[in-house]
Amino acid sequence: MGPADLSAILRSRRALDIFWFEEPFFVVGALSSPYFLTVSNLTGILQNITFLGFLSIGVGLVLMAGEIDISVGSIFGLAGVVAALILREGYPLVVAIAAGLFVGVACGLVNGLVAQVIKIPVVVMTLATLGIYRAIALALANGSPVGGLPKNEFFFDWFGQGAVAQISYITILFLIFALVAEILLRWTSSGFRLLAIGSNPQAARLVGFHVERTRVLLLAFSGLIAGLSGVCSVAYLDTASPTAGTGYELSVLAAVIIGGVKLTGGRGSILGVLLGLCVIGIFQNLIVLWGVSPNWTQGVSGLVLIAAMTLIWLTKGYERAAGG
Repeated sequence: MGPADLSAILRSRRALDIFWFEEPFFVVGALSSPYFLTVSNLTGILQNITFLGFLSIGVGLVLMAGEIDISVGSIFGLAGVVAALILREGYPLVVAIAAGLFVGVACGLVNGLVAQVIKIPVVVMTLATLGIYRAIALALANGSPVGGLPKNEFFFDWFGQGAVAQISYITILFLIFALVAEILLRWTSSGFRLLAIGSNPQAARLVGFHVERTRVLLLAFSGLIAGLSGVCSVAYLDTASPTAGTGYELSVLAAVIIGGVKLTGGRGSILGVLLGLCVIGIFQNLIVLWGVSPNWTQGVSGLVLIAAMTLIWLTKGYERAAGG
């Protein structure tokens, strides 16, 4: 059995571990509330993790390459505000969408390029821009939600509120992105290079991989998909808040780490990230069904992360057996 076969087995094992980690909460939810296993509630959970899900794809790929992006929540809010303001000014929908996506890409590029130029870790750079991008969003929106958007049947009614079998078009778009990302990561040379860079950047440089350029491009993609999520939120809510996405960073990182992405890079899968998202979504849903104060919602991600890290610690023997 070769290293690739063993790696595939371990990825499957991690996904299975996360699945079994989720199952007790399904049981508890079903026993504690008659609404938990209803179709409307389960599709509601899926909708609630969709915007986080876009961000988690980008952050997951960045983390697999050995970097950490914690500015995505602010990029999400800023892109939404920019798109909404342009719509409110009467510009065409395509211009507003393009502006939101451009803001995301630009923010991601700033994160990567400036960190390289001044030689600071990306995690420090994105910690700084977390506040900077939020401040820009607040300034542009004058601290208030951007409402009064012109009617657009396609954007707000069809795309924002439309659904197939109670699964929204926005969620379907997210799942398509996740599927494409998983295919590229698992079965293409680009995915191999990404994981190789995260696993051992020095060795990756020696064999000719462009480590810094790859990481900058991944940060740009993380910004792009955060911007896309922000634009989608405008379609869904028919408004944009400059504080939207606050606290998303913890939930996204929790989902990614729970999903089996290694903190130091070099390992992970988008499938695992999706399962991690489901853990977060189920926990948050149970809090609502149990009537717990929403003030505790932000603490859910931290509690789930601690539980998941405990699970990882209990199963790390499998990684040692594989040399991971």
